[in-house]
Amino acid sequence: MKARASAIFKLFLLIWLVLCVRLVWLQVVRASHYQRLAQKQHQLRVGIRPERGRILDRQGVVLALSLDSARQYPYGSLAEPLLGLVNRDNQGIEGLELCYDPELRGEIGWKTQQQDAAGRLYPSLDYSAKPSRAGCDLYLTIDVDFQAIAEEELRKGAQACGAVSGTAIVSDPASGEILALACYPAFDPNLPVAGQSSQFLNRAISAQFEPGSTFKPITVAAGLDAALIAPGDMVDGEHGSWQVADRRIGEAEGHKYGRITVSQAVARSSNICLGKIGLLIGKERLYQYARALGFGCKTGIRYPGETEGVMTKPDHWSVVNLANISFGQGISVSALQLTQAYGAIANGGYLMTPRLIRAVAQDSQPTVQYDKSDTVRRAIASATCQQVIAMLQSCVDDSLGTGKLARIKGWKVAGKTGTAQKPNQGHKGYAADKYTASFIGFLPADAPRLLVTVVLDEPKKGVYGGVVAAPIFRNIMARIVSLPKGLNQAVLAAR
Repeated sequence: MKARASAIFKLFLLIWLVLCVRLVWLQVVRASHYQRLAQKQHQLRVGIRPERGRILDRQGVVLALSLDSARQYPYGSLAEPLLGLVNRDNQGIEGLELCYDPELRGEIGWKTQQQDAAGRLYPSLDYSAKPSRAGCDLYLTIDVDFQAIAEEELRKGAQACGAVSGTAIVSDPASGEILALACYPAFDPNLPVAGQSSQFLNRAISAQFEPGSTFKPITVAAGLDAALIAPGDMVDGEHGSWQVADRRIGEAEGHKYGRITVSQAVARSSNICLGKIGLLIGKERLYQYARALGFGCKTGIRYPGETEGVMTKPDHWSVVNLANISFGQGISVSALQLTQAYGAIANGGYLMTPRLIRAVAQDSQPTVQYDKSDTVRRAIASATCQQVIAMLQSCVDDSLGTGKLARIKGWKVAGKTGTAQKPNQGHKGYAADKYTASFIGFLPADAPRLLVTVVLDEPKKGVYGGVVAAPIFRNIMARIVSLPKGLNQAVLAAR
């Protein structure tokens, strides 16, 4: 019996020792671990979504903001698709919302809340937290008044001529700032609808087209800079028909020019005369000159989906290709590239990087750092710019100029029309009934301050740039310069 009792005692002692060791393990060694587990059952970390930064125009007018975590666009379709879109998670998926998403979205925070057995949450000051940081505000170069005018006049003009789509750009040639960028048709980002992604395409930056006659001043500038031609030199228009290799080149609207000056060739938009000037310049020199003005490469603007256009290397140019490219057929450009190139003509020869952003303001600081103008290179001699501007002014003022409908009473206007047949998709050659019509110009011609580009895709009622695009240019520009705040305040004082 003693042996049995001793064995039982030892067994109970062993069990007690095991329990003590286990208790020390749980209560001392692993105490912090089980405390954390207990806390997790009664605490829940909740993420705090930051307020997305606002997007404002150059004067501080709010174009996009977040209310109750939902993105709102107070002006509806105004400045779309430039502004872009956000998804349900408040992340940018199109336009500036996408491109500047890292700056706009801010930094996520968190807070810890008490949770009872039923899963109900209660705030507690005893638990740790990290506040969210709101996103930065984005100040654009866009002027909301200019934008509204450009969109309204583009819409009216495009609808009047039955164009499939169109774009209009208003810029400051001295700085490269984009003051308005309109696309037709527009959509309301507050009411996004399902459909093809093309409805969100920013045609001014992402779409490309053959420039037609708006490229002619580039060809002439190349010849003037190389001292191969002068404004008063005579060129034979061959009375409207010119044989080049195995092709015959004619004039728009059946024009039949004889011997005219280089200046008249630009003002009257002679294909034959510009083709001859192009052959005189040569394919290598014309290619290099066009590249120096930004054609065939991206402009450098910070915006998603920019096209670089199409400009093949001169090794692949035949004599017919050279003649065609000289008057704007056989290459593709964007409206923004044309705006950049004409900006160089207007500002005395400097190619500027187009700008959409003036500043990024963090934590609502009243003082913001403004982006500076970025000069890419000197692309045209100053004297050449003056000669080309005089030709562009004649295009508007000359009784036989193609830009007569761009005249604005009381202002000296310089500009150029463009009409180009569209290539046959999937086939060689050009479509017989599909055109791109354009006009690009600036004022005052003697000291350019505002530049407007208008491009219409497949107009039905009148296909020529001088007929359908020039009046849109005129209406946009005339309304802008007549604003109460005035041209000086709108462009200079706001810089």
